[in-house]
Amino acid sequence: MNCKVIAKGVIALLSKRFAGPFWFRRRQLAKTQWWSQQELDKLQLKLLKRLITHSYNTVPYYRKLMDQHHIKSEGIKRLEDIKQFPILTKNDVLLAGDSIVSTMYPRWLLAKAFTGGTTGTPLMLHRNIFSIGNEHAFVRRQWDWAGIGLSDKCAFLTGRLIVPPDKQDGQLFAYDPFMKELILSTYHLSQKTAQDYALLMKQYKVKAIVGYPSAVYFLARTCLDSGIEVKLKSALTSSEVLTESMRQTIEKAFGCKVFDFYGGAERVCYIHTCEHGCYHIIPEYGLTELVPIDDTIGDKCKIISTGFWNLAMPLIRYDIGDVVVMSNNNCTCGRAFQVIKSVIGREADTIKTPSGRKFGPAILTHVLYGTAHIAESQIIQDKLDHITVEYVPSEKFSTKDLKDFEGLIAQHLPSELSVEFKQVKAVQRTSSGKIRPVVSLMGKV
Repeated sequence: MNCKVIAKGVIALLSKRFAGPFWFRRRQLAKTQWWSQQELDKLQLKLLKRLITHSYNTVPYYRKLMDQHHIKSEGIKRLEDIKQFPILTKNDVLLAGDSIVSTMYPRWLLAKAFTGGTTGTPLMLHRNIFSIGNEHAFVRRQWDWAGIGLSDKCAFLTGRLIVPPDKQDGQLFAYDPFMKELILSTYHLSQKTAQDYALLMKQYKVKAIVGYPSAVYFLARTCLDSGIEVKLKSALTSSEVLTESMRQTIEKAFGCKVFDFYGGAERVCYIHTCEHGCYHIIPEYGLTELVPIDDTIGDKCKIISTGFWNLAMPLIRYDIGDVVVMSNNNCTCGRAFQVIKSVIGREADTIKTPSGRKFGPAILTHVLYGTAHIAESQIIQDKLDHITVEYVPSEKFSTKDLKDFEGLIAQHLPSELSVEFKQVKAVQRTSSGKIRPVVSLMGKV
């Protein structure tokens, strides 16, 4: 028994479900998901007005900003009026410091969190305790869509640290009986531990797997190669780009649908997957603008969002730095929520060539996960004309698989790039345990 995990489970249960408005918000979200577009617009405007008034009255940064731009709280009469505010960047928030934190809440009552910092300096975020219950209600509605109830056990392959990453043996998992969570160490994920994790999932009778796409894919690939059968109700993935080949492998291994969802530590935008497989922007969570990028191909847009619920540190028209592909389709699920085609991820992390060409993470991620029997891989550019492709082979990996992988890379990347393939035990992860499919060292060499 992991006493630290048990203690965290008790705290999580109390803060997420009983110290805030979780049960009220959960009942409300069960109703609002079926509201008409007109009703949702009215709700968004109400929440936006509340946020703007609160920000002017209690947040020094916004009082100064609104005075400088002659923005009046009472001047917010339509959702489009949010465009009176300038777009807020991560650097703006860093420079603002404590002035962007509401004076309404004593600091000792605020929880702190950090962004991953994979593309720069991590950002410290402040949250009031009531926002935690709200957040959990939104998360659990995505679980509801996936057919997972509050009492169902789930396995987690995320960035939660159970034992130090350097530890090579002993118990690499923990079970939280309060939150019904089997926590598996992503930092120790290998073919051997993946087999152990699969058996643990069967032993604990988990109904779903929750985790980073790369980690869940690794586990699924190992189960298929090892002949281990694990049947689940659903798989829930987030925090990384999910490719179609990854989705197909996960669904084949676990005999269930994949519900990919998007969010962030800044808590300004949520994009969830419904039962019909469509990505929906969640309107009750925040006001999200999709702004076309200059070199748009295939309706690519930046996500600019205003979160409604974290009043301790409001972020108005925040540029998350992520990109989505627009869609004009409607979903047959019956919800009036806006549909997008896919979440691409960070606009950063590109491969550059001597002739000036750029390859973004969307196409490169598909290339990396387009070959069978490769558990995980990563492209590292250290010179303008050179990249290294590090890869972890699965049990059934063969020389043919390597040739296929080499051919796929050659097919998508120009010959002006010299490509080196390197087999490794594990590719490099971020401090939160995620895999960056593309790592550019060009600014560091």
